[in-house]
Formats: sequence, structure tokens, C-alpha cells
Amino acid sequence: MWIAILIFLLSYIAISTEKFPRHWVAILGGVLLILTGVLTLEDALGYINWETLGLLAGMFVLVSILTEAKFFYWLAMSILRKVQFHPGYLFVILILLAAFLSMFMDSITVMLFLSALTFQLCKMLKLDPVPLVIAEVCAANTGGAATLVGDPPNVILGTTLGFSFSDFVVNTGPIALAATFLLLFVFYIENRKSLKIARAQLTVETIQAIEASQNRPLNKHLTKVGLTGFLIAVILLVFHIPLSHLSGLEINTATAAIVPAGAAMITLRDNKMKKIILKVDGESILFFTGLFLLIGGLEKVNLFGMLAEQMVVLANKGTGFFILMLQWVPGLMSGVVDNVPLALAMSYVLKDLVGQPGVPPLALMVWSLALGVDIGGNFTPIGASANVVAYAYLERRHGKIGWGRWLRIAVPASLLAMIMVSLLLLFKNSVGWY
Repeated sequence: MWIAILIFLLSYIAISTEKFPRHWVAILGGVLLILTGVLTLEDALGYINWETLGLLAGMFVLVSILTEAKFFYWLAMSILRKVQFHPGYLFVILILLAAFLSMFMDSITVMLFLSALTFQLCKMLKLDPVPLVIAEVCAANTGGAATLVGDPPNVILGTTLGFSFSDFVVNTGPIALAATFLLLFVFYIENRKSLKIARAQLTVETIQAIEASQNRPLNKHLTKVGLTGFLIAVILLVFHIPLSHLSGLEINTATAAIVPAGAAMITLRDNKMKKIILKVDGESILFFTGLFLLIGGLEKVNLFGMLAEQMVVLANKGTGFFILMLQWVPGLMSGVVDNVPLALAMSYVLKDLVGQPGVPPLALMVWSLALGVDIGGNFTPIGASANVVAYAYLERRHGKIGWGRWLRIAVPASLLAMIMVSLLLLFKNSVGWY
């Protein structure tokens, strides 16, 4: 056990210092787990979430096609004109858009799209994109908590423990919505000074200069191919579970992204195909692979099983206390480990807890856990899949960010959101609404 924990901690420290390429650190950590005998090669292949990697690969390709088509430049200008170049309106709209879209599609997909769009918008308005993109990530993770398909942890908990789309909408939906508006308020207050400065600098001459500098022709063929593939992928991501039942075919999130991406690539010429492939973020795919191995090592040594045993002991301290513990302990842990494998491990923990003396109903435990790991994933750049994607995009296009800056921006607002969620969960428990 201690070897797995030591390798995980050393890898985590190395990643957080950002002095080494994080994808190679994660991969090296995974390899060390195999070489030290913690994981067999078969174990390693089993712990890698191939569905998530397939989703990432497919969506990376589609976003690369749209980037090559100059679609994000065109969309950025269209949005700016609609809001009359007002930075404050734009800030609010993008955060709410991140939360709303994440209710119906995977937050990874949302942040792949919004990171590129936000970067272009902020570049035009001479705004720092980092606070806005981090605010969007927090809103996406929080808004995604509202539905079964919004965040990957919800998909895992719902399908593993037997809860439907409507179950999540009715129970986690109102809480996630309230938390989203709280996040919006906090982030707006924190950034109001920079937004006012950007607004003051927007003279008629500046707007004309932006219009002139962004006169980039839209590649209609690539845009048509990219948008068609993207829309098909979104539809499949939202409805892949009922479509699987109706068709009898296995349609998972990886299939939903890879099939449209592959079909889109077939329609391209060789020179365009090469450019698009080179733009795909392979480093993030490698990082996720290593991260799944590092978490798999902790699962293999039964660290999460031991956690379940300790939680049973704590259940006797009262239902309210237990609900908050289910929200906060995994929630804080999800800031350290990716919340996808954490949710999977905790689903087994909840199964073991059902029927134990003093343990709350399964439904209430699921809502508490889902909200905790979804919002708790905001805390660090590796807390959730959407964080990793957005952070990697910003570092490639904007420059070094650093964990310290992420923590300063994301943690205060997310802690307030977690406190609000705690109060609403306790209210649900008191009135028996679960």
C-alpha cells in the first residue's frame, strides 16, 4: 500500500510544481506502479478509462477542425456585436452558458469549445482570459451536477446505482442552479474592476480597430464539416444511453465522439488532415492515461475500501453529519484526484453502506456525493476532466498560469458554493425530500 501512496504523492507534487511536463510525470508514475508490482499490465489496462480517452480524442479533432476553419474568430465577433462589445455582459453570458451547456453535454466538451472561444474574445477586448476560463470551468462543473449526463461522476453514480435523468434534475438540479448563481456573483465581484477598465478603454476607435484586425475569412467547408460532426457528437452524448437501449448497439461517450470525428476527417484533403492532427492535444490524452493509472494504484491497494469502513463508524454520529461528510470528504479529495475514478470508487463504497445502522437512504447519499465531487473538482487544475482540458489550452495559448493562481481564483468561490450546498442538503434531509 505504501508504495502506491508514495508514488502517487511524489507524482502529485511533481505535477503541482509544474517544473516537469505533467504528462510524462503521470505516465512515469503509472510505469513505476507496474515495475514495482503494485499493478500488473492487465490491471493497468483495466484501470485506464478508455471511454474518457476516446471522448477526448474525438472532441479534440472536431475542435481542431473548427479552429482551422477560423470558426471561433467568426463566433467571437458575432457575440461581441450582440453585446455591443460590453465586457461585463460578456463575462456573465459566458459563465451562464458554461453552466447551461454542461447540464446537457459532458463538461469536457463544453470547455474544449468555450476555452477556444473565450480566448479569442478576451484577446480582442484585451482582457486576461485566465479568470474567466477558470470561472467557466467552475460553472461547468457546478451546472453539470444538475443532470445525469452533465458531469462524468453523475453518469457513473446514476448508471451504477440506478438513478435516472429526472431523479437528478429534481434533486440536484435546484441546488446546482443556486450554487451556479452564487459562483457568478462571487466571480463578477472579484473581476468587476478589470471589467470596468476594459469597458472604459473601449472607444469607437478601439472597436473599429478590433473589427478591422479580425477580418479573417471563414472556411465554409471546414466549418460545415466541423459543426456537423460537433452537433452529431453532442446529440449522441446527450442521448447515447436511450439510443443504446433502442438500437441494441453499444453507444458510449467514446463512440459518440470518435465516429463523427472520424467521418469528418474522411472528408478532408491530405494537407488539411495533417494540420488538424498536429493541432490535437496529445499531451492531455497522455496525462489522463497516467492519471488513471495513479488512481488505479490507490484502488488496487484498497485505500477506498478502507475509507468505506471508516465511514460506517462515523454514520452513528447522526444523519446530518454523515450527509455533510459524504459531500465534503470526497469533495475535497476530488480536488486532489480526478473525480471520475473517485466517483467510481465511491459508488462501490455506497453499495457497501446501504442497510448499515444509522446510514441515510441511498438517494440522499448519492445527491450529497454527486454535488460534493462535482463542485469539489473545481479546487485544482486536475480536480476534474474539464479543468485539465481548459488549463492545458490556456497554457498552450496564453502562457504559464501556475497552480497558485488557479487556487486563488477557484477555491474561495467554490468553498462558498460548497457551504450553500451543505445548507440545502441539510434542508432536504429535514423535510424528507429525496
